[in-house]
Amino acid sequence: MKKNYLISMVIVAFSVSVNAQKGWTQQSSPYSAGLSAVYAIDSLDVWAVGQDGLIIHSSNGGANWDSIPNNTTVSLNTVEFISADTGFVGGREDESSTPWEKRLIQRTTDGGLNWEFQHLPSGGGMMVTDIDFVEGPSGVPMRGYCTGGLSHTWRTDDYGVTWEHVRGDCGEGNFNSCFLVDSITGWFVGTPSNVIPYTIMHTADGGESFEEQTSPADIKLNGVCFGTDLKGVAVGNAGTVIYTSDGGENWEQSSDFDIQGTTWFSVYLSETGKAWAVGNNGLIAYSSDWGISWELQVSGVTEPLWEVHFVNDNEGWIVGGFSSNVILHTKTGGQGSIGISASDAENNRSFMLEQNYPNPFNSSTQIKYTLNNSGNITLTIFDLSGKKMQVLVDEFQTTGEHIVDWDASYLSDGLYFYELKVDNNIGEVRKMMLAR
Repeated sequence: MKKNYLISMVIVAFSVSVNAQKGWTQQSSPYSAGLSAVYAIDSLDVWAVGQDGLIIHSSNGGANWDSIPNNTTVSLNTVEFISADTGFVGGREDESSTPWEKRLIQRTTDGGLNWEFQHLPSGGGMMVTDIDFVEGPSGVPMRGYCTGGLSHTWRTDDYGVTWEHVRGDCGEGNFNSCFLVDSITGWFVGTPSNVIPYTIMHTADGGESFEEQTSPADIKLNGVCFGTDLKGVAVGNAGTVIYTSDGGENWEQSSDFDIQGTTWFSVYLSETGKAWAVGNNGLIAYSSDWGISWELQVSGVTEPLWEVHFVNDNEGWIVGGFSSNVILHTKTGGQGSIGISASDAENNRSFMLEQNYPNPFNSSTQIKYTLNNSGNITLTIFDLSGKKMQVLVDEFQTTGEHIVDWDASYLSDGLYFYELKVDNNIGEVRKMMLAR
């Protein structure tokens, strides 16, 4: 079963001793760039990708990691392997590349020794956000899908040698994640707005047509995963965790696990109903009942966690980080961690950082945050590589709501981060898209 995807952030502050953490252990990598996606072929063969074109591989379950050259320095959002030899990575646009290369996807057929660029025809789009391959009927090759940018979905039936654009009237959303339960049935989730109301799109004919499914929270969704053809979970901004038991005909919100302002980036759902969601500030949530009820697990880190992937009900990996990487590993399903309740996390919040509006934006946007306590505030803009672009706020501020206007007309189009810190402690980070 595959992993899901990426993108935006949270404001929950809590403290638990790292030494008390037993369910998740941190693995070390000699590479400093943040990691955005992970895929484990089995308990030993694990791949992860991240900023600046970084691809790392472990052949011993994460005890050691090797950097894999791939002839690109653009940041990578997703990784998927269909065998020990054949795998795919996808990422954002490269300003210096030709138009079709801006939707970056690369393939290896020799276990990462060599990587070739794949051509994604027509449709534009500034990045590839997710890749998923699924088995077809007996004797039929695996079918692959990738998505990203605005309303863009591509499909391959020859292991990525060629791709076709299959818009299928799937709306104009910015799709962050896709999940296919078979070669024709799947879900795509992304960004709504006043003009773009699509959050969940479903196809039952391989992308030839799409239908919108209704989400109980009209909010951006970042990740989706199904354990069976009927039972699935999706996660997103503003504490959104929703689940379905009828293939998406009806989605319900998990009301007992709602930390306002929390952003969940990725979710993994097993065939037995166990689920893990990861988000900002090192948050890990666990469910044993198909995503209906949740509890927090302790990660031992405070960095954003971008993606989670399991190989069975017990063993899995989580990656994250912004300017430095985080790799977490468990052989116990994360159990053994000392948990914290959602209400405790909610009560300990010191501030709330909202998603900028509008987003995507053209030249200027507005950032809003609320302080529960007075303190020294810094609000900083970074580019995708972690380079500091501008400090918008650096001063003492009192409790209450604060609004900051940012003029980004001097910058090139692309993905940017904004980070809020109070008294130089744990920060909250969100992503935003400048698109003229």
